[in-house]
Amino acid sequence: MAELKVLAVGDVVGSPGRRAVAGILPRLVTEEQIGFVVANAENAAGGSGLTPAVVAELLNAGCHCLTTGDHVYKNREGLGVVQSEPRLLRPANLPKRSAGRGWGVYEAAGGLKVAVVNLLGRSFMAVQADNPFECAERVLAELAAAAPDVVLLDFHAEATAEKVALGRFLDGGSPPSGAPTPTWPPPTRRCCPTAPATSPTWA
Repeated sequence: MAELKVLAVGDVVGSPGRRAVAGILPRLVTEEQIGFVVANAENAAGGSGLTPAVVAELLNAGCHCLTTGDHVYKNREGLGVVQSEPRLLRPANLPKRSAGRGWGVYEAAGGLKVAVVNLLGRSFMAVQADNPFECAERVLAELAAAAPDVVLLDFHAEATAEKVALGRFLDGGSPPSGAPTPTWPPPTRRCCPTAPATSPTWA
């Protein structure tokens, strides 16, 4: 597989964040030869939520995919674009009838296929989401048919422990504390099958 540089941008907050993306991203993509850009847009409109105009602004600036989190439905006017724009994701582990989609497959530089999965944590979150571990397994199984070259995961969560646990769960490391025996261990290196066989180190 050809080398692919990915730029992952954290929460783009309000108009200052959007101006920074519009002013810096095109130059950065050219200078660093970045082949795929994903950004979290859930706070891009006034610091909380999103709107169709904000989504269009970020996509036009050069983002290939936008992810969200618990503020995805904060603005009523953003509901339509969540439903209609395939490059805008909402957490996959929200209830099944929620507007929008939780993952997508996109074309990056060199024709590489990049899958992006959006998940929401449950610790300290006001929005109640389904189990992100079970959802991740389900989505990865669904993605198999698309045969992406790269899988990226935006796990929008508050608790560091929950983030570390999901990272280990997906990358073949130690099980999360209290994981039911029947679901562990997962197949090793599900997201990174060609990565070195060393165990990940977490700070």
